[in-house]
Amino acid sequence: MNGKTRLMQWRDMFDIAVKWRRIADPDQPVLWLDQMPARSLSRGFNNHINLIRGQVINMRYLEYFEKILHFIKDRILVYHGANNPKGLLEVREALEKVHKVEDLLPIMKFNTKTKDGFTVNTKVPSLKDQGKEHDGFTITITGDKVGNILFSVETQTTEERTQLYHAEIDALYKDLTAKGKVLILSSEFGEADAVCNLILSLVYYFYNLMPLSRGSSVIAYSVIVGALMASGKEVAGKIPKGKLVDFEAMTAPGSEAFSKIAKSWMNLKSISPSYKTLPSVSETFPTLRSMIEVLNTDSTPRCLKKL
Repeated sequence: MNGKTRLMQWRDMFDIAVKWRRIADPDQPVLWLDQMPARSLSRGFNNHINLIRGQVINMRYLEYFEKILHFIKDRILVYHGANNPKGLLEVREALEKVHKVEDLLPIMKFNTKTKDGFTVNTKVPSLKDQGKEHDGFTITITGDKVGNILFSVETQTTEERTQLYHAEIDALYKDLTAKGKVLILSSEFGEADAVCNLILSLVYYFYNLMPLSRGSSVIAYSVIVGALMASGKEVAGKIPKGKLVDFEAMTAPGSEAFSKIAKSWMNLKSISPSYKTLPSVSETFPTLRSMIEVLNTDSTPRCLKKL
């Protein structure tokens, strides 16, 4: 503006995917939660997912039940170790018999504070400030019998939590920009791998923040693919059946663990030089109609059966 060029920031990068997501499904507004009216922001915004409600099981997340259950069992031991040391052995023995969520119901009765249910909070380690942790997501279990249980997870977006995550993403984007400049002048594999790790680490915090009213997962993955293309890499692999990239990030012990598992799926390859001859997106799809048409095109016949 006025002869000045504004440097692209991480939100601009995500906004490209946000705009396409809005066009893809206009009935579902995609909003940045921190840009909502102050009144809404002060009350917070909860991204809630029911994993089990009564006799209904959310099959989409079934792959992660065991991982979340293992985390809950660890936190129960920590809780009773601090608040019920005399009964810790009994709790430990009972937990050894827990193989599914419903098995936790008798253990909830061990303490009057948890007899009607309990919540467990995950933590996300900071890269910016080593040793510090941020709030992840909250796991809630309530109920008194099998068939009447609520097992859910939610991400609570508050102004303070958002600022902490933004600080992490800001720092990673700064490092990514610097490393990207080095990569342009270097052909060393180590530089390309470092850029890939920074991209995945940045998106790890985005996934755990869940900063959008909807679509955070697909938007973040689109950014991963696009940012890797910009670094000269192409994602040739597929997300394994039953796996969800957002839940991999949310249940990973840290950004390094998430990067490792994500790279094992991606099967990264050097991008073909021919992509530089492709026309720009804005020239190819200049109107809203053409953008909607391409988003609703069945690309299956044009895709390889096996990668």
